[in-house]
Amino acid sequence: MTLADPALALSQAWTEARAATAAQCLKQQRLETALLERRRSSEGVDGKPASRAGYRDGMRRAYAEAKAAEALAAAHEQELLERLAGAPANSLAGIAAKLSVIAIEAEDNTDLTDFPVPHVRSALEDLRRLMGRTILDSCPAPESDREEVGRTDLCRAQRQAIQRER
Repeated sequence: MTLADPALALSQAWTEARAATAAQCLKQQRLETALLERRRSSEGVDGKPASRAGYRDGMRRAYAEAKAAEALAAAHEQELLERLAGAPANSLAGIAAKLSVIAIEAEDNTDLTDFPVPHVRSALEDLRRLMGRTILDSCPAPESDREEVGRTDLCRAQRQAIQRER
């Protein structure tokens, strides 16, 4: 009987969440572009027929909704990424899935203040566990006191992300 691999399941969920975030981002960008083009082509709401002003208000609402949906999708994607770091892999395929997520995220992430460290540590621990620790005992192991530094860096990264949104 094969054990279910939480790392495989989470990496698949993350891949789907990443695609959903990208779709929401594109939708938001299209609405933003349309709203800016509409603003440039108009002289202002005063003196316009009410129907055009209403259309612009509708576009603003749609844009705000799309922006909120994008933020929600991104938060879900980030949550799955964090859960993946803590999930044990029960197979080499699970470890490969974790490392694939790390590679994909690292390519897209320009602010690597904390990202890959907990994920790499998690994958290394999985390898040690699955291989009986004997083969990888000569490799350097993550120090437990570094985990606290990583958590501090994560808080700093979250604060920076919030500040960038403002």
